[in-house]
Amino acid sequence: MLACTGIGNLLAKQPNILFIAVDDLNHWVGYTGRNMQCKTPNIDRLAAMGVSFTNAHCAAPACGPSRAALWSGIRPHSSGCYLNADDWKNHIAEGLNLNAHLKKHGYYTAAMGKTYHSSSGGLKNVYASEWDTYPPTRRSKNAGRIPRKYEGYHEPLELDLQDEDLPDWHTVDFCIDQMKQEREKPFFVACGLIKPHLPWAVPRKYYERYPRNTIQLPPHKAGDLDDIPTPGIKMAGPEKDHAKFQKSGRWKDAIQSYLATIAYVDMNIGRLLDAYDVSPERDNTIIVLWGDHGWH
Repeated sequence: MLACTGIGNLLAKQPNILFIAVDDLNHWVGYTGRNMQCKTPNIDRLAAMGVSFTNAHCAAPACGPSRAALWSGIRPHSSGCYLNADDWKNHIAEGLNLNAHLKKHGYYTAAMGKTYHSSSGGLKNVYASEWDTYPPTRRSKNAGRIPRKYEGYHEPLELDLQDEDLPDWHTVDFCIDQMKQEREKPFFVACGLIKPHLPWAVPRKYYERYPRNTIQLPPHKAGDLDDIPTPGIKMAGPEKDHAKFQKSGRWKDAIQSYLATIAYVDMNIGRLLDAYDVSPERDNTIIVLWGDHGWH
């Protein structure tokens, strides 16, 4: 998690907030030094502007319960929200989320993309009363179809994509437009970036930054789950993804795709930072970058 503030006017009036969510991003971020292959100049740029919370931990290792906990401040063991398949609204009452609190206290609240789990449909997937606007996620039409879930992962990338073919591009466009609008209220704009979640399918120029013959495999300890209780082993699923990579020989390909997808989301974060830099509200805006959980 990262946060930066333009401190000039924060004491004079309520600050604006740009709340950026990324999905399935682990610690492969440049400034952390955890994977020297990974280049994230824009996330690094944000880290240099503010505070980096390098010992922050998500409340649960799954999108739905982690996001429900972050938005509401209620832990999974208190809310009962443990599974992605269980709608978070079954456990978190209307009016308890961060955005609801801010709206109650005079903020204009806007969002697009994946902020909560399964929120890409906009207002129909969230508590509509808590938002001033939350349109459905947009995407451009590319080569006649959207990427398959495992394209670039267990399967080769087949699509030739442009930056604007993916939803995150349009989510960032929307959020930049929201930050530009003149209004009397301070704004809370939540930008829900879907990447680097599967599918790991982005424009080929991002793969070209990481040639396959330069990819280094991460450290892997055989028997690492031997001391884990059975439910934990079941959740980790050692017979699933990792076993498939070893069998198919696509482990390096998957890492290349993940690094490329991180590069794509970093580019979009850079677009947000560029808009922030030229905004007349720059000195009165807080930026928060957070993720729901890692990817291993």
